[in-house]
Amino acid sequence: MAFCVLADGLRLHYEAFGEDHGRPAIVFLNGTAQTTTNWRPMALQFQKCCRVVLYDARCQGRSDCGAGHLTLAQHAYDLVQLLDHLEIAHCGLVGLSHGARVGLAAAVKMEHRIAGLVLLSTGLSSSARMARAVAAWREALASGGLDALMHAMLPLVFGERFLREHDAIMTKVAEALVQRNDEAKMVRLLSAYDSYPSIESILPAQRLPSLVMTGEDDPLVSGDQARALADQLGGEYRSLPGIGHSIPAEAPDLLMREIDTFFELNTRKR
Repeated sequence: MAFCVLADGLRLHYEAFGEDHGRPAIVFLNGTAQTTTNWRPMALQFQKCCRVVLYDARCQGRSDCGAGHLTLAQHAYDLVQLLDHLEIAHCGLVGLSHGARVGLAAAVKMEHRIAGLVLLSTGLSSSARMARAVAAWREALASGGLDALMHAMLPLVFGERFLREHDAIMTKVAEALVQRNDEAKMVRLLSAYDSYPSIESILPAQRLPSLVMTGEDDPLVSGDQARALADQLGGEYRSLPGIGHSIPAEAPDLLMREIDTFFELNTRKR
């Protein structure tokens, strides 16, 4: 188990795979309830062609939380420190939802190091439904703990098709998420969301190669919001039929192909 000690003394848990084969490293950034475990199957595939880094953001998984208020700027600075620790000079970022927002904020701090951005399940502006969902998740966590939170999240973060096809195991999915997360950390993470700056205000000044992807069956992020983000970044947009908010879980093979094609193409361009 590896940790990067940050400037404030806290530890960031990470996992590193593969070697430098002439392509930029790929760094995966967790969604709200994700940990490195969720990305590991992809990491094992991509390690054949490049370095891969998974990590738990501050207040996620095995990473420390600290006593201060969580900010998006701090998450971004943590990622910069992790890349410095691993001596990674050039990388692509793949972020889901919360991780996509962290990726954008980090890209502003180190545009020269970014080979490209793959932003999943996020848009240029947050929807009213997303704001209400986060508020409801905080209430579920306060009243029923992690178990109540995960059961409240599942209907919104998975698409209809996935829920139908995996109905028999959804209780086990919730149990696995409970085991991988910490209640006190989740309270801190969800409490910080309202103070995050808008996505419009954190876009990189330099146009970076970007791919924005959303599921058509995502109730939290509309295709219009995602397309608007792609347009602002000067990037590409993909809409995935029958897929909800959790693209890595619902369409892993398709996502791996898209990531591989995107970074292979943009590495050649650079």
